[in-house]
Amino acid sequence: MSPNKAISINGAGIAGLTLAIALAKFGFRVVVAEQQSEISEFGAGLQISPNARRALNALGLSELIGEKSFEPAGIDIYSHGKPNPIAEVTLGKFAADRYDGTPYAVMHRADLAQQLYKATKSFPNIEVLFGVTNTRVEDIGDGVSVIIEREGHSPYPVTARAHIGADGVRSHTRIDMLGGKRPQYSGYVAWRAMADFDQLSKIVSTERSSLFWGPDYHMVVYPLAERKQFNVALFTEFSLPLEDSDTPEISNKSLRKNSILARILESISDPWTAWPLFSVKTSTWYKGNVAILGDAAHAMLPFQAQGAAMAIEDAALLAAIFASDADNKTAFEKWQSLRKPRADAIQDVSQKNAYIFHLSPPLSWGRDFVVSGKNADAHLKRLDWIYKHDPFEGMVGPTS
Repeated sequence: MSPNKAISINGAGIAGLTLAIALAKFGFRVVVAEQQSEISEFGAGLQISPNARRALNALGLSELIGEKSFEPAGIDIYSHGKPNPIAEVTLGKFAADRYDGTPYAVMHRADLAQQLYKATKSFPNIEVLFGVTNTRVEDIGDGVSVIIEREGHSPYPVTARAHIGADGVRSHTRIDMLGGKRPQYSGYVAWRAMADFDQLSKIVSTERSSLFWGPDYHMVVYPLAERKQFNVALFTEFSLPLEDSDTPEISNKSLRKNSILARILESISDPWTAWPLFSVKTSTWYKGNVAILGDAAHAMLPFQAQGAAMAIEDAALLAAIFASDADNKTAFEKWQSLRKPRADAIQDVSQKNAYIFHLSPPLSWGRDFVVSGKNADAHLKRLDWIYKHDPFEGMVGPTS
């Protein structure tokens, strides 16, 4: 296959695997270099909102996603100390109908990565190389020359049209190849755990997600029905460094004063994983024949649950533009001009949510009054600009 129909990708996470599938559907040969010895996604649950699902469906992945995901009927919103929800966001069929049959779902991050990897195996034009120790990339004017090194293997040369860094928040591609900034600590930590389905079902709904707001925290709980577990993610302000411990201490006193949250915390027997949250905002998404996408380009706080969705949108659009524009400079300029304003806007909303979710009285009283007064339609209308988005931006998408 001609080098201008080959693409090198660094990273076999959600961004890299989605891009590989999208490119393969447009007829590109794709080589993905992954440092880990197997597909390995850290974290717990994530949300597949309609904008992300729309792109995945266009790539022919609807059935694979449906096998491992769960479509909650809605979201119950609790304010600190309140025994019952102050508001409900209606999802399920109501949301799917609103977004042209595209559902809102939740799933385990590892399940999404595994399903994407499973999809790559059906493409003879995708190679995923594991255990990569080093990737040497040289820009050669009309493309890139890539040498992929693995322990116990001969160096693997790839001549490609472009090299894409889908290598996450601490992206080597962004920092060392594009001269971009290092990630910035946000001041927040995500404490993640998986909870027993039967145990937690006595406290929260097994059909709905639950969102808890507090003066110095917020917590998201949602069922992963296929796994018979709940995903629990608690977000608090925290000063680095974290203590090196298998069971870090969650010290926020207000959590223990909330009877529902206290019961949730007591129901979790597995150790919590502390995950410091870093963000990335860079004006340089590409240079020459090298570019970045996903968290490498715009890692954001998870307070609008759009990090994975933005990576999926990035990948879908970049593949479509590569298929229509043979010149990398033109393609990258077009792609960044379409994607960056949207990523910036969602980063800003995520940051704003951090403030809103953690309000203390009396400001929290005003927040709760406004939210409780909205009907089902109003809750989703506020998010239409996110969820109704077509990731292909009117371009010709791949055939399913």
